Amino acid sequence: MPKITKKSKLGKYLIEKGYTQTKTVKATNLERSTVSKIYNDSNYIPSGSTIKKVMNILKKLDPKLKAEDFFNI
Repeated sequence: MPKITKKSKLGKYLIEKGYTQTKTVKATNLERSTVSKIYNDSNYIPSGSTIKKVMNILKKLDPKLKAEDFFNI
């Protein structure tokens, strides 16, 4: 049986701001599976390069946001 995880803080935030997983894939050039983990797995810790790509989107939405707001780093 797969592990059930809650939607991530980042996933909730991006959905609230109108960023679907598809839109995020296009904006970041990340693999769909990676974006799915970012949205749906609150325990997932992405690589530094993935965090940087996601932060580029977030900074456009709110320049005050930091990686620490969404990732346990």
